[in-house]
Amino acid sequence: MTRPGGPAGRLAGKVAAITGATSGSGRAVAARFAHEGAHVYLLAREPGRLAEVEAALGALATGVPTDVGEPDSVRSAFGQIGRAHGRLDILVNNAAVYRPSPVADLTDDEILAQVRTNYLGPVYTCRAAIPLLRAAGGGDIVNTSSEVTLDPLPHMSMYSSSKAALEAFSYTLMLEVRGDDIRVTNLVQGVASPGSGSTGWHWDPRQTAQAMAVWEAQGYISRVSGPGAGQSVDDVADVHLYVVTRPRGQRLDTIFARSY
Repeated sequence: MTRPGGPAGRLAGKVAAITGATSGSGRAVAARFAHEGAHVYLLAREPGRLAEVEAALGALATGVPTDVGEPDSVRSAFGQIGRAHGRLDILVNNAAVYRPSPVADLTDDEILAQVRTNYLGPVYTCRAAIPLLRAAGGGDIVNTSSEVTLDPLPHMSMYSSSKAALEAFSYTLMLEVRGDDIRVTNLVQGVASPGSGSTGWHWDPRQTAQAMAVWEAQGYISRVSGPGAGQSVDDVADVHLYVVTRPRGQRLDTIFARSY
């Protein structure tokens, strides 16, 4: 796909960190930002996939193995960015874990994994990024939420509640860092394809079948998918680029990017 931009693009000279950057929307955002001239730090857990995406994006991409749910791992990643650049201009919290399960069947690991990645991860990364964003004289934080906070569905309790917690956190953070010219945007994202389900988890076939039957019966699938193909991960990347390239006097507290 040919787009305007490149080394002299709209993000030339910027430094960006993107979590969950090896698949789906995260990879698309990383590719778009690099194409627009940003030095993109790819934060994800799997070194092999990081190396593949780093090679695909070229010299403006640096992969950093990071578990966003582990505070020390996050500190190490942002320490590396600080040593290399002394600042950060953009943080995109895209990493997410979700798995359908009735509340009564949730395991301890399923609960903790979703809360750690979807909520605590952005808390840790924002905390680590704020000093670097201040050093840059301001910047942008984009926290990816989900339309399940608007249209809750059974079997996704931990995903929807952890994303709702992220939204509440973002609104408070907006007030705390506004004086530093750090903008915080809640991006409430709907279904995107391809790659929207790349969470690194294999869904249990039995639980998935149960959840799909409920979602179909309640009309959820038709509501979120809408007519036609819906939005793609490239469409989502367009939204991210739009958010971080607004004039500094404009703040976009919440963006809804949905397929219908």
